[in-house]
Amino acid sequence: MKGAVVTLLAGIAAGCAGGVAAPLPRTYDFGVAAPAARVPAVRVTSVRSVVPFDGLEMHYRLAWRNAAELVTFSQSRWAAPPGELLRKHLLRATGEGVAKCGLEVELHEFSQVFASPGASDARLELHAALVGPKGRLAARGWNVEEANAGADAASGAAALARAADRAVTEIAGWIAAQADCR
Repeated sequence: MKGAVVTLLAGIAAGCAGGVAAPLPRTYDFGVAAPAARVPAVRVTSVRSVVPFDGLEMHYRLAWRNAAELVTFSQSRWAAPPGELLRKHLLRATGEGVAKCGLEVELHEFSQVFASPGASDARLELHAALVGPKGRLAARGWNVEEANAGADAASGAAALARAADRAVTEIAGWIAAQADCR
């Protein structure tokens, strides 16, 4: 009798749900477009993300409420950790030739920041180092902000891809200016 009541209640609950399935999570990457810049010949030795940006979660901040609170989109995720997406983007941009230097990148921020409920920017913060046979040659950090990142995960993913492309352009210029890497 108890089992029949449980089954009946489960059936009623399913009927009340209207048979609507939960939406499937959406998965994003940087797309198929080639990076805008060409990076001089360099070995991309490592690109890593710090916690909490080392997973597949897509993060955002509600700066208008509390910029220190990091939240994740529940139905959206990255196809790979942001560091891996950036590594792939760098590799696609790397030019041919003999590489004299290795590039190490650490991603410190990779999120969509909402200034108000309907307006956000994409923010990417990274630190890069060039390493030669005798050790570290140069190091530098970048903060890249991409305005008009929209109000949802899809718009934020597109804006973060544009920010990553700008970061690759900045890194390419920086490497080209390093005499020891030419």
